[in-house]
Amino acid sequence: MRLLILGLGTAGSRIADAIAEPAAGSTRNTLHVIAVDNDPTILENLKYIRRDRKVYFPKDSISTPELLTTTFTIDEVKAQLKSNDAGGHDAVLLCAGLGGGLIDLVPHLVGIIRETMFEPVFALVTLPSDDEGQERLKRAATNMRQIRSILDGVIVFDNQLWLDKVREQIETAVQQPGPGVTERFWIPGTPEKTSVDPYDLINHQISKRIQFLIQAGEVQDTPPQMVLDTREILNTITGMGLITIGLADEVLEEHSKIGFFRQKQESLVHRQEKAGRIVKLAEKAVFRDISAYSELSSAKKALILLIGPEDELSMKGFMAVRKWIDDSINGYELRSGDSPVSSRHGSHVAVLIVLSGLSEIPRVSELDRLIQKNQPQ
Repeated sequence: MRLLILGLGTAGSRIADAIAEPAAGSTRNTLHVIAVDNDPTILENLKYIRRDRKVYFPKDSISTPELLTTTFTIDEVKAQLKSNDAGGHDAVLLCAGLGGGLIDLVPHLVGIIRETMFEPVFALVTLPSDDEGQERLKRAATNMRQIRSILDGVIVFDNQLWLDKVREQIETAVQQPGPGVTERFWIPGTPEKTSVDPYDLINHQISKRIQFLIQAGEVQDTPPQMVLDTREILNTITGMGLITIGLADEVLEEHSKIGFFRQKQESLVHRQEKAGRIVKLAEKAVFRDISAYSELSSAKKALILLIGPEDELSMKGFMAVRKWIDDSINGYELRSGDSPVSSRHGSHVAVLIVLSGLSEIPRVSELDRLIQKNQPQ
């Protein structure tokens, strides 16, 4: 998939940078990423976005949103968008923290994009956590109302949900942290103790979901059994309002070489296990590792993607998941495919599920009630 990604503000820029990280087995030659922020240090520390695609937006330029279109930085962003669209894209993705300051740019940028491009424009937004304060939560709710009507779809990622997950994982998997560590944690599984912001781990989860979708729409070295092209991905999410993405994966065990007859015998035994693994991962993707909790029955469309070594992707398990999702969503459009990788390079099996056209996301509704309380009767 050919994506033009624009990261807005600190959260959006970091997410865009994480998506831009080169992925194994992906061509990624048409992924163009731009970052806009009012903190030069954040821009400088972005690892994968080219320096000439980082735009500094002075803080005084956003004090009056009505003046945004007259500032020189808007012209710079506009020039960046036009220059990066020379080769054409399948879609534009705006990444932003819903409670951040630069979310005010979205209406202006969408207007600029629609002047010259016909491709759909989506947003990937993060909902602030409760500890960021009531005012930021109310701002997020207001911003969600403003951007939903002008975009072709909004992918929602709940920071409150994922902060709890990250902290729980680290508390159970990590050794004793160093003295004075409070909001920073040690990365589990690393040879040296390295402190990391939990939001970096969350951004990694966000980027994996988008990277898998990008790769599914690319030409692959290992041909899929069920082709899922860019057009099908876009048909699932375009014009579908609120969108969530679930992703669950499992590390494959190393199996020693065995004789032909033993291998044949084990293949009969493991066939059911492989199918069960796919079903288990799909359930986890929908009910636990979803970007924001939502009711499966409220989705109008869905997409299923299997990722992993070809020999480990069970068609029996896939058909069971497909029937379950098809029977559960409140619509009739279900698309699916696989993204196989070489057994030499693949160490995980993963199931990604996209739910779109959601009538309700509980956390979004919860934020919406915050601003309804303050409205005059």
